[in-house]
Amino acid sequence: MLRTFNFKSAAVFLFSLVLLFPVVFGVSGADDEVVVIQGAGPTGLDPTVHREGPTYNITLNIFDSLLRRTAEGDIVPALAKSYERDTETSWIFHLREGVEFHNGEELTAEAVKFTVNRIFDPELKSTRATDLEWIESVEVLDEYTVKITANKVFALADHYFSELQIVPPEYVKEVGDREFNMNPVGTGPFEFVRWDQGNRVVLERNDDYWAGPSEISGVTFRFISSAASRVATLLGGDADLVADVPVTSIDQIENRANTKLGVATGSRVIFVGLDSVQETPLENVKVRQALNYAVDKKAIIENLLHGLAEQTVTLLTEKDLGFNPDVEPYGYDPEKARELLEEAGYPDGFEIEMATLSGRYINDEQVAQAIAGFLGEIGVEVKLQVLEFGAFNDKLFSKQISPMFLVGWGNPVFDASYVFDFIVRSDGLIRTIQNKEIDQLLQSGRTTTDQEKREEYYQEAVELVQEQAPCIFLYKQPVLYGMSDRLNWTPRSDEFLWMYDATVE
Repeated sequence: MLRTFNFKSAAVFLFSLVLLFPVVFGVSGADDEVVVIQGAGPTGLDPTVHREGPTYNITLNIFDSLLRRTAEGDIVPALAKSYERDTETSWIFHLREGVEFHNGEELTAEAVKFTVNRIFDPELKSTRATDLEWIESVEVLDEYTVKITANKVFALADHYFSELQIVPPEYVKEVGDREFNMNPVGTGPFEFVRWDQGNRVVLERNDDYWAGPSEISGVTFRFISSAASRVATLLGGDADLVADVPVTSIDQIENRANTKLGVATGSRVIFVGLDSVQETPLENVKVRQALNYAVDKKAIIENLLHGLAEQTVTLLTEKDLGFNPDVEPYGYDPEKARELLEEAGYPDGFEIEMATLSGRYINDEQVAQAIAGFLGEIGVEVKLQVLEFGAFNDKLFSKQISPMFLVGWGNPVFDASYVFDFIVRSDGLIRTIQNKEIDQLLQSGRTTTDQEKREEYYQEAVELVQEQAPCIFLYKQPVLYGMSDRLNWTPRSDEFLWMYDATVE
């Protein structure tokens, strides 16, 4: 049967395609929307459960905390318009009045209490519970005043208050844990629109933001594990900001007319964790020391990080509180490494597994391959496992990961406690060693606010950590971003992708 062509219907269809084009093909839907590309996506969007770097970069744009850390490292008021230390172990926060969550629910002191209690709910198995284990109780004093009490003196409390993202009680109760994790509601400068898992998270500007609306209309976070593909997307004009660009692309980015390089001094330490609790040769301290002597860190920095990274002493550099200038880093000495292996009873080496990520850190998989190569030269055969970010974290935090694992840990406060407490403490979030003497020094550093005493405790801990070698100590990586020429945004040492103050030309 002959059909009549309907021009009106065709016009409507074509117009619909034009409207759908940004969604279907991934092009920015507005000139002042910013497209950000990370190497990994979020593991979940509930900030009371998740705090992994790629996740936090998204949730900090959706949610607000009681306090906020500036790019310069200062702690300033956020949802709390002011606060004071009531005692040495308690704080009183005065909340801003009239602040609403994106669903219209009002911010109150009850929301703060609900948030903290939720973090400690054993049913949720929150990774944040370890961060905040020093909190004893939360007391609502009135509708907009809340008191938080600690179970001990804790020197970094203000920092953690700046990462305590407040969630809406009524909405969470209404939709449930699973739905909230997929469709979050906060008070932040951007509202959640959708999450295409494995692909992107779309946010739009909160025009009613309590600090005033952002100058950009929204942010789309995309996830591309391949560093080369991230850079290609930037050079092709389909991104405004690309995180963790490979150093080999620096010249390419700087020499292109429509792109530029963003650089900040890094705070993230990269290391290979050595789980000495599992029944492997890593139980022997001489083996762990041997692995440190076997790896040429300077060669890795020069060849795989363009010479821009800074080698660490244990997990610290001289910018960190607790850095010990009297402790020298492990030098490259493969002969010494072989001697230690022989003394440990492994003259012919051994086989072992090492997990790594691909695209989460600068040249991470290549660094892992280089480390495996160096260890192979002393008879240690490393079997590499390249894991997806979510699977890697699940195994890491459940302590089910391989005995060796290449990972990074940010230190936005430049303080030894922020890495030692999580990485070398016996009950830390990451398992490496169990050493009571180190634990006692870390506990002393955590429970005094006297900075000189804290420095002494951590410098003493550095000596023990160096000796016990719970990791193959590597470097702090630089913070490198590829940026479109139209984007005005200043990179931060803490690597936070806070997009509120971004503008486009």
